[in-house]
Amino acid sequence: MEVQVAETGPCSRSLTITVPSALVDEHLDRMYASAQQQIQMKGFRPGKVPRAIVEKRFGSSILGEAKEQMLNRFFGDACRSKDLSPVGRINIDDFDKLEVKPGASLRFVAKIDVRPNFDLKASKGFEVDAFEGDATDTDIDNALKEIVHQKRTIQPTTEAAVDGDFVRADFTFVDAAGAAVHSRKGVQLNTRTPIHGVDEAAYQGALLGATAGKDVTMAITFPANFEKEGVRGQTGNVQLHVLEVLRVSPPPIDDELAKGLEFENLAALRADLHARISAEKQRLGKQRQEEQCLQRLMDAHDIPLPPSLIEEQQRAALGSLGHRMKEGGASDDEIKKKLEESQAEAHQDAARRVRLFFLIEAVAKQQKLFVTETDVEHELRAIAMANSNADNQFTTAQVREHLERENRLGELRLGLLERKVRDFLRENAKIVDKKGS
Repeated sequence: MEVQVAETGPCSRSLTITVPSALVDEHLDRMYASAQQQIQMKGFRPGKVPRAIVEKRFGSSILGEAKEQMLNRFFGDACRSKDLSPVGRINIDDFDKLEVKPGASLRFVAKIDVRPNFDLKASKGFEVDAFEGDATDTDIDNALKEIVHQKRTIQPTTEAAVDGDFVRADFTFVDAAGAAVHSRKGVQLNTRTPIHGVDEAAYQGALLGATAGKDVTMAITFPANFEKEGVRGQTGNVQLHVLEVLRVSPPPIDDELAKGLEFENLAALRADLHARISAEKQRLGKQRQEEQCLQRLMDAHDIPLPPSLIEEQQRAALGSLGHRMKEGGASDDEIKKKLEESQAEAHQDAARRVRLFFLIEAVAKQQKLFVTETDVEHELRAIAMANSNADNQFTTAQVREHLERENRLGELRLGLLERKVRDFLRENAKIVDKKGS
């Protein structure tokens, strides 16, 4: 077999592969012999169907399968002989026009991308920002405020209505002649949301400061969808009798609040918040340091990238965006426009991901970081536990089987390797404060 390699780009190669007729015939002989053993035809004993008949009846499909097999086989042999590691998409020139014929050589051209060849510079000592990983009293106080905000309730108050309060009232609509045209009982109104047809300033002026038992009157222009058709578009008044003022109030921050959250007292709740907030601050702080290390790593290496990998990443990202928009109810035209607008950004993001992939791989190789089966087993167990509940308990074997079926086990290994590289970079970084000292 003859292999000629031409460099068509920093990470691109063109392979011209010529397979001699002897190898073509050898491969075809094996395929026809196999077909003769498998094909059963009336009038012939099993395995005794003449090759000429097999060629006549099944030659076209056998030659088509032979083309697929030989391209894969001899392409792989060519790459190994030239020490090439293809990545991304593989293109065979004029694939549909290629023919495999007995007694004839097979010549084809394969266009491939290969891994970038670069020297990894320093992977230690990147400067990263220091962070505060311990929860402060202010952090805990803010968390408690958020808790009581979520537990607010609407309660009656004897105080006058203020902005944001609610008012429960009976009211009557009166036309320009003073005749009542419609009434409502016990309606709850928000001081910030005027009755349709009432001027906002007049509405708030009437309700703010109101107390139970107060009567107020406001001018109104009856809206086009008013219940009584005869007064629509006309002016009149709406007369309110305030029944009660309601206020959204948070519960007090005390032991009772803590007990409602299944803590012994407020001190125990604060201790739990301290632990959880501290853990989250440490997680986010470490994550920021890792991102800074990765950015420093990319800034230090301007490496060539395989175009097909970038295209695959870009296509996947845009496909995911389109799918999300479709699920969100966007029209085909909206999706098409958004995808066109996102092409450049998606290409830039794809290039960043591909560059990062090769750099992470290089750091792992340089520092002898690798993923063990124990690492995989621990991750599978964590996934199983995270997705299990009282009704469904998953095992690591089930998770592994699912990932293998979805062809995602390799993706899990890459994620674990990236995690190890991130940890290494962060643990070997130089921590500085905001002043760089």
